[in-house]
Amino acid sequence: MRKRQLLLFVLLSMLLIVLPFWSGCGGGETAGEEGGTESNLSQPRGSEDYPPGFAFTVVPDPLSGDNPHCPEPDLPVTEVGVTFADPCYSTHLTRVTDSDGIDGRHQYSRFDPFNADGSMILLVTDEGEYAVYATATTPYNQQENLVRYTSDMQEPRWDREDPELLWGLEGFRIVRDNVIDGEREVIKDFSSDPAIVPILDYEPDIYRITMREEGEASYDRRYWAFILQGEEDDYRPRYIFCWDREADEMLGLYEVEPGESDIDWVGMSPLGNWVLIGGMDGNSGNIVGLTLADRKLERFQRIDYTTSHADVGTDTEGREVVVMQNSQTDYIDLLPLSWDTRPILEAGDGYEGTGHVPLLRLYYDSESPVGFSSGVHISCNADGYCLVSTHIEPGVPERNWLDRTNVLIRLDPEEPGVFYLSKIYNTTEAYWEETHGAMSNDGSRIVWACNWNLDPGSEDVFLLQLDMPANWRELTQ
Repeated sequence: MRKRQLLLFVLLSMLLIVLPFWSGCGGGETAGEEGGTESNLSQPRGSEDYPPGFAFTVVPDPLSGDNPHCPEPDLPVTEVGVTFADPCYSTHLTRVTDSDGIDGRHQYSRFDPFNADGSMILLVTDEGEYAVYATATTPYNQQENLVRYTSDMQEPRWDREDPELLWGLEGFRIVRDNVIDGEREVIKDFSSDPAIVPILDYEPDIYRITMREEGEASYDRRYWAFILQGEEDDYRPRYIFCWDREADEMLGLYEVEPGESDIDWVGMSPLGNWVLIGGMDGNSGNIVGLTLADRKLERFQRIDYTTSHADVGTDTEGREVVVMQNSQTDYIDLLPLSWDTRPILEAGDGYEGTGHVPLLRLYYDSESPVGFSSGVHISCNADGYCLVSTHIEPGVPERNWLDRTNVLIRLDPEEPGVFYLSKIYNTTEAYWEETHGAMSNDGSRIVWACNWNLDPGSEDVFLLQLDMPANWRELTQ
């Protein structure tokens, strides 16, 4: 009898905790309905509101095209600031921005949109600039939260330690902004570097340094890899170089031949041990497919057939890796950054001897009733983990368990794990409507672009945010 009473008490307690979140999911009353959405709403409910006993739903067989599938529920559009439980997987979701063109979304899946302590977020404006907003209240992108526009800064990246600092590029310069006082520091001007000046004198159409919008410096911002890009000859990359900020030393400089110049992005590995070059499969010479190079740019190793959606990160043992969609195998792979890693060049070659670890099967089979219908984005910001978000076109039905779904991957090469996180509530027609799901560096928050499946193609998107449980790492072991 006492056991029954205790069980009833526990169930009742859990129900009282969960019920408020579900009010935003159906036809029930939600905050802001009476009198419309107002600014200065409360913060999204955090990790402490998860009920006792919460557990992530495990994907039983990530290397199969057939796993349990929860079709996206038909819910009314959520109000800003209202937290609700995802009906499929019980994680906590909140709409945190207003729709205002593309002013309500983040930049790209590779980069943490939040600063080091989560107090600010970097969003894209409808003029293509960047704006920093405070996150203490929702919607994040209300005028009262505006901290600063980042004028004339390209490829912005938050500092991983100092919440006030934002790194970026301006022409030939690396700059660093204090977003609170507005002061800009020039870290390095390569137009006056002895190794670069002769190149600019010889090729005056070279107009900037760039990582092609998708690369990054090492975590500590010591090592940087860049392309020198010219305006003539179809804006092709002319040189790649690697620079050591601590020593102010040019470590390697490589002239890119025309046949090597189809390059998607360049950047450093997280710990700064490698230069990564996102070459395409049609190239020749040293830069064919995804290419690993040493910092001196003297040795090159092709590690995959071509460059696809990817992100760099670390595995559960702290080793540097790339997680990338493999065009030859229909999987998302973990690739160790090592001279021993080899590409899979033909669809039937298999994985043996390549160092690749298959993590997740996409299963692009148009004839199959469970074939994958979506595109993917990959975000490996949190050490040892990766987020995969998917996006689907209008009129395309969900068939595969991954369609319109966010999943978390534990990057353990020996025993990877995959966990359902949420549905995405989004239909994509325009590029800027793609989810671009991004995980924060500490893994506490995930955001993605959402149009609630309404008017795809209008780019009228906002951000959905998933707040993870405080013990999310323990729950994924």
